[in-house]
Amino acid sequence: MSPTEPTWTATLERHSRRVIGLAIAVTVLLAIPFLTMAPTETASPEPGGVVFDINDTMDDQFVSSVYPIFAIAEARDGDIFTKDALLEIQDGASELRSHTEFGPKLVSYFDAATGLDVVGVSSFVDLVNAELTDAGGLTGADQAKIDQAIAALIDRYGVDGEELGLSVQAHFDDSTGRWVSPAVTTTIVSDNDVLGFGNASVNLGSDTEPEEYARDIIEVLRGDESSVQVWGVAIDVNLTSAEQGGVAGPFIGFTILAVLIIVGLTFRSYWVMAITGAALGGLIIWLRGISNLIGLKDDLILSLLVPIAMISFGVDFAFHAIGRYREEQREGRDPGSAFVVGIAAVAGALLLALASDAAAFLSNVSSGIESIIQFGIGAAIALGAAFLLLGVVTPLALAEVERKVGNPPPSRRQTMWRLAGYNAAGMMAMTTVLLLVFILPWAGVLALALYIVLLLVIPYRIAKPHDWIAGTEPTSIAGRSADAVGDSIAWVAARRKLVIPIAAVVTLGAAFAATKVPTEFDVKDFFSADSDFVVSLDKLDEHIGDRGGEPTAVYIAAPLDDPAVLETVSSFLDELRAVDSRFMAKDDDGTRIEGGVFHVFDELSAAPIAQAALGQATGVQLTDADSNGIPDTTEQLEAIYAFTRQAGVPFDTTRLVLTPDDVRTSLWVSDDGAEHSTVFYVGLTDTRAQESIATARDEIEPLLVDLRGDLREFDPNAIAEFAGGPVARQAGLDGITRALQVSLPIAVALCLVIAWVFMRSIRMALVSITPILMTVAWLYALMYLTGFAINTVTATIGAVSIGIGVDFAIHFAMRYREELASGRSPIEAVRVTGQGTGTALIASAVSSAVGFGILAFAPMPMFASYGFLTAVMILMALGATLLVMPGLLILATPSSSDA
Repeated sequence: MSPTEPTWTATLERHSRRVIGLAIAVTVLLAIPFLTMAPTETASPEPGGVVFDINDTMDDQFVSSVYPIFAIAEARDGDIFTKDALLEIQDGASELRSHTEFGPKLVSYFDAATGLDVVGVSSFVDLVNAELTDAGGLTGADQAKIDQAIAALIDRYGVDGEELGLSVQAHFDDSTGRWVSPAVTTTIVSDNDVLGFGNASVNLGSDTEPEEYARDIIEVLRGDESSVQVWGVAIDVNLTSAEQGGVAGPFIGFTILAVLIIVGLTFRSYWVMAITGAALGGLIIWLRGISNLIGLKDDLILSLLVPIAMISFGVDFAFHAIGRYREEQREGRDPGSAFVVGIAAVAGALLLALASDAAAFLSNVSSGIESIIQFGIGAAIALGAAFLLLGVVTPLALAEVERKVGNPPPSRRQTMWRLAGYNAAGMMAMTTVLLLVFILPWAGVLALALYIVLLLVIPYRIAKPHDWIAGTEPTSIAGRSADAVGDSIAWVAARRKLVIPIAAVVTLGAAFAATKVPTEFDVKDFFSADSDFVVSLDKLDEHIGDRGGEPTAVYIAAPLDDPAVLETVSSFLDELRAVDSRFMAKDDDGTRIEGGVFHVFDELSAAPIAQAALGQATGVQLTDADSNGIPDTTEQLEAIYAFTRQAGVPFDTTRLVLTPDDVRTSLWVSDDGAEHSTVFYVGLTDTRAQESIATARDEIEPLLVDLRGDLREFDPNAIAEFAGGPVARQAGLDGITRALQVSLPIAVALCLVIAWVFMRSIRMALVSITPILMTVAWLYALMYLTGFAINTVTATIGAVSIGIGVDFAIHFAMRYREELASGRSPIEAVRVTGQGTGTALIASAVSSAVGFGILAFAPMPMFASYGFLTAVMILMALGATLLVMPGLLILATPSSSDA
C-alpha cells in the first residue's frame, strides 16, 4: 500500500511553516470581526405565516399603557389567611409603593369592581384591609376578625371570584370553621409610558431590561420572606437562559477536556493533544468571525449548539488525518513523507465527508425558519474550518514538530512531563473555549494566543532536536487493538446474511416508532426544574390551574364604525360562547371572552357621567333602539372612538370601569379614522400540550371562516384570525416538523448524489447512505421510547445525526475501495479497513460520546438532552457503520462471493 506522492501534499509539506503561519494569520484577522462585529439582532425562531404577522400587527396596534407583573404569594405553612402572612404581603406592597426608585413608576387607578383605589399593587390583602376598616385594619384586627372578613369577602365575590385572586385550592375547613388558602395572587402595574418597555412578552431574544425591572420589583415585594414566598410568574426568560447557560458552561468545558484527553491518550502524544486543542480554539474564532462577516444574527443555536456540535466533527477530522499519518509512519516513513502520503490517501474521504456533511446541514436552509437556516449555514462554515484546521493544518503542524523533536525513547521523566502537558493543554484549551463561547470573547482570544505561545511555540523552541527513528513511533491505544478490531468487523461481515436482516427489522420497527415522536414545547425541556422561572409556572398551574387559561387572541380588522359589522361580530361571539370545549376557559355565559370593542360600549353605557362627557365633547348622544349593546349609527360609533382615544379624558376622576388602557388594548383606529381593528381574548387551558391548542384551534377555525366570509361582504380586506402566544407556539412547532419533513429527505438525497459523483458507483453510494437512514430511525425511536419531544433544540440533532452517519460511512467506504483497488479480496479489504479506519472511527466516536455524555449531566435540560442524545447518536452511527455496512459493502462489490 504505497500511494504515489501527489504534488499538492508535497507542496504543503515543503512550505509547512508558511501554511501554519497563514492559518494563524487568518485566525488573527477573523478575530477582528469576531470581537468587533457581534450581531445586535436576534434570529427569529418563527417559521413565518399569518399567525406571526397578526401577532406583529397586534404588538404595533395595541400597545398597553401599563406594564403588568403577575405574582403569586404562597404561605410557607400552607395558610395564607393567617395574620402574619397577610401582614407580610401588606408590608411588601407598602415597601414597594414608598420605594424611591420604583414607587413613582407605579400606576394609581380606581378599581370599579372592588371600589378600591389601587396604588400600583393590587391583591386580596387590600380587600381584607378595607373590610377591616372599623377594626383598625389588618394591623389592629385579631385572627378571628380577619377570618370573619375573609368569609364575608368570599360570600360577596365567590371563592373563584377574579376580584379575590385566591388559589384553586382555597377551601372551608370544617374542623376549624374557617377558610384556608395556600396562596393568593398579586398584580403590580407600572407606567409603560414612563418605562418604554412595550407590550409584555415571554420570548427568547427579547430585551432583558424589562426582566431586570420585574426581578427588582419582586425582590422588594419579597422582603424577608419569613412567612410568605413570592414568585414572579414568567418574568425573566432571557435572564434565566443566560444564567442557566452559565451554569452549564463548566460541563461544556469538561466535555472539551474529556475529548482532548482521549485524543492525547489515544495517540499517546502531548503534541497531538496540544495542537488539536489550539485548532479547536481557532475553529471557534473562524466560525464566529465568518458568521459575523456575512451578517448572521445572534441566536442560541448558532452561538452555543453549533460550536458544541463541531467538537465532534472537528475531532473526527483530526482522528482520521492523524490516524492515517500514523499508519504511514508505521510503514517506516519519516514525518514529512508520512504527511504527504497519508493525507493524500485520506484526503478524498475527508473531502467527501466535508461535502456530504455540509450538504446535510445546508439542507436546513429549506426550513424557512431563520434560526434553523442560520444553524445550517453556521454548521457548514464550521465544517469547512474544521476540515482545514483539524484535517490539514493539525497533521501538518504535527509533522513539522515531529520532524524536529523526533521520537526519543520513552523515559520515566518524559512520561511525567507528558502527563503534566496533558493536564496543562486540556485545562487551558477548556478555559479558552469557555471564554470564547460563553464568558468573555476578547479574553478567549488572548487565552488562545497564550496557549499557542506557552504550550506550542516555547516547548517547540526549547525541545532538543532528535532524529525520527522508524518503527519507534508512539503506539496508540487504537493501534495496539487494530488487529482485534479488524478481525471482529470481518467476523460480523462474514455473517451478513444474519446481521443485515436483523438490522433491517430493527430499523423498520424504529422507523415506525420514530413517526410517533411528539412535537411539544415545555419550558422544563429548556430550563432547570428548580429555576425560579420554571417554579413560577409550576406555582401558576398549582394555584391558578385552568381557571383563566392562557390568553389567546381573536383579532378582527373590519369597518367597525358600521353597526351591521358589529352585529356580525357579536353573532360570532355568541357562537364562540356556545362552543363546548374542554380546552377553553368558561364562565357563566359559556366560553369566557374578554376585551374587545364591546367592552368599551358596555362600560360607556353603564356610566352616565361618561355619556354626558361624550355628549359635551362631541355633541352626539348614544342611542340603542334595539337594545343589542351596539350604538345605532356610524356617527355615534365614530364619536365614541374619537372620544375614548383622545388624551385628557378624566377617566380616573369619573371613576369609570373603563380606563384609557382598556381602550388602547381593545380598540385601534387609524389616524384618519378609516381603519379599525379589535381584539378579543379566549383563555386556552392545558397549553403545555400542543394537542390541546390544536383541538381548540380546530373548534374555533370554522367559526372564523364563516366570520371572514361575512365581514368581507362589507370589506374585501377584512381579517379575522386566531393568534397570540399559544397559537404562535403551535405554529412554530408545526413549522419545525415541516422543516424536518423537508430537510431530512433533501439531506439524504444530497448525500446520495455527492457520494455517487465522488465514488462513481450508485451501489456504493446507496450503501454509504444506509447508516444515515439507520441512525436517524434509531435516534428518533429512542426519543419516542425515552419521552423526548421535537423542539427547536432536538430538531437540530437530526441534521447532526445525518452528518455523523454519512461521515463515518464515507470514511469506511472510501478506505474499503482503496483496499479493494490494491488487490485484496472483499473480506480482507473489510478486515484491513477495520484495522485502520475502523479503529480511527472507534477512537473518534468514543472521545465524542464521552465528551457529550458529560454534557448530559449539565443542570440545564436543553444542554443535558442535547448531550445525551448526541452521545447515543454517535454510538448508533458507529454501530451502523461497523456492524451493518461491511456486509453491505461486500454485497455491493461486483462478482463478490467471498464469505
